Amino acid sequence: MKAKIQYITSIGHQQSFLEENCWKNLVPLTQDTELKSPDYKSYIPAASLRRFSPILRMALTVAQVCQEKNNHPFDAISVGTSLGCLRDTEKFLQTFITATGETLSPTAFIQSTHNTIAGAISMALNNHSYNMTHTQNSLSFETALIDGLLCITEGKKNVLVGAADEAIDFLDLLNPTIIQSGLPFTSGATFLALHPADSKTVGKTIVDCAVFFNDEIEKNIETFLATNHVDASLIELVLFSGEIPANIGQKRVHYEQYTGLYYSSSSFAMHLANDYKTEKTPYILIINHQTSGRLGLTLIKE
Repeated sequence: MKAKIQYITSIGHQQSFLEENCWKNLVPLTQDTELKSPDYKSYIPAASLRRFSPILRMALTVAQVCQEKNNHPFDAISVGTSLGCLRDTEKFLQTFITATGETLSPTAFIQSTHNTIAGAISMALNNHSYNMTHTQNSLSFETALIDGLLCITEGKKNVLVGAADEAIDFLDLLNPTIIQSGLPFTSGATFLALHPADSKTVGKTIVDCAVFFNDEIEKNIETFLATNHVDASLIELVLFSGEIPANIGQKRVHYEQYTGLYYSSSSFAMHLANDYKTEKTPYILIINHQTSGRLGLTLIKE
């Protein structure tokens, strides 16, 4: 499964939206780092903007920018989100608990479901093609990407793939025992337009993406690279979360120090990989081991 990245953009805690190279402005996160939001009024009508939570604003904006950069309507839309629209879910539950018999507004409930993001994008782009939401914990982006690559393999020419998750104050009450602590809970959205690998699109190529449900990291990486006939010595950059074998990659970057903690942050690692200028060898490997027992691997070629 291969595809070319025609365009990619992100909204998060880095200066990455509409930037030609997101590496030049990277700054490690601190506990008080704020979300860097663009002027949403330029992309979303005011009437809708008032109703939309931050995750919908982020996702709709980056998706519309991808459409603007793409010459044709998307043949498929594949979205990954782990926790969905948390703010609307919290709002609906609070209203439900405190209601005293009056009629409840359905808006918060309707917008609290996970597939709200993909549905809102479809309506905003007036797109009636294949539309799918993937919710697989910390592997939500990888499963959405695999779906997008399968769509390309089946003959689709323009595929929108992305992921989005948001943080709410309630998350700070949780003990992040299943993910690395010491980093703040954050929000982010990254979307990319994919074209067939043999197209004339100028951009990096996604060689393959795979998910594994075990902690045999080294063995899985060896199998993944062997399947794609790539020697480990050809990997110049490794973007990782969690633990990785020390002998993989000539350069290693822990991407969560720039994204903070949200389950689909590996999508921003894809943005970093796309903007990275390789010097010695042509391959970049993204290792998502954010949670125990779940491993996502994505191989990218210059």
